[in-house]
Amino acid sequence: MDFSIDTLPPGSALLSAVAMLAALLFESRRVAWRSLIAGPVLGRLLGASVLLMLAWSLKANLAPGFRLHLLGVTVLVLWFGRARAVFAIAIGSLASVLGTGGDLASWPFNFVLLGVMPAWISDLCDRALRERLPNHIFVFIFGNACAVSAACMLSVGLVATGFQALGGADLAGLLEGYLPYFLLLGFAEAWLSGMAATLLVVFFPGWVSSFDDRRYLTNK
Repeated sequence: MDFSIDTLPPGSALLSAVAMLAALLFESRRVAWRSLIAGPVLGRLLGASVLLMLAWSLKANLAPGFRLHLLGVTVLVLWFGRARAVFAIAIGSLASVLGTGGDLASWPFNFVLLGVMPAWISDLCDRALRERLPNHIFVFIFGNACAVSAACMLSVGLVATGFQALGGADLAGLLEGYLPYFLLLGFAEAWLSGMAATLLVVFFPGWVSSFDDRRYLTNK
């Protein structure tokens, strides 16, 4: 989803810009920049940014100011951790806007709503599931990847519906012809996230920061 700043409540552009800068500053203090730049993770991070750029560039135009696309955020959080994932999302989403001729003024809002918020939800849910559910690879794939990614998409839909209603759109119309699309996207997001997580933990388990062989595979 990409949202036009023109369809949102007054002041959304300024608030989203402040939120974007605050999020980047907050996460920048949690990234070990020297080891990131010197190590092999940087190449993977940039590659993930390209994949996210492609995912966000493949859009279906539903209505003026409303374009559908997948998020891919949960997989990045599982892959790199929240802080590094936020910067990968920033690079990929900005490249998508510039590459498709999108509205640069709307980018901060879309980055915060579609990137930062799902990243935080993914991280919090991942921590909660690891603490409360059994340490099993299927729990990781179907819970931490599939279920959490679907929850992120639905959360985006609820918040977006609220912003559209505050911007003057008819709430009843949004609940009938707008919010249900996020339910459908949630299934697609869950399926693709689960598939991506499966491929990563099977072929490159050492790349996934939130996955530990000893935790999920030993004595299973």
